[in-house]
Amino acid sequence: MDATSQNSNTDSDLIHQYSFDSDETDSIVVTVSNAVSDVTGTPMEEMPPLQATLDCDALESLFNSFNIEDMSGVGQVGFSFHGCTVRIDTTGTVQVFDGNRGISPDSSRC
Repeated sequence: MDATSQNSNTDSDLIHQYSFDSDETDSIVVTVSNAVSDVTGTPMEEMPPLQATLDCDALESLFNSFNIEDMSGVGQVGFSFHGCTVRIDTTGTVQVFDGNRGISPDSSRC
């Protein structure tokens, strides 16, 4: 996985944070799948397909349409997948949280 992983101590439920860069990684879907696989220790072939959780084409389209330089704010999307909560923002940050947490409107946590 070309995404960069780092542990974060700023949120006790955050397990890992990854940086998605479309120039280095195949897709946001691949980054999410690899991140959850890495965090849960589950091989990709043993995980359910991400497509069973959400519309992967829509996710790709959403993040490919953002141009961070032209935006005044940051958008984000969150969802549960394979026992984790995933939050992705338009800066390319993919965060994986422990458990299926509710998604809150503020940026403090999923």
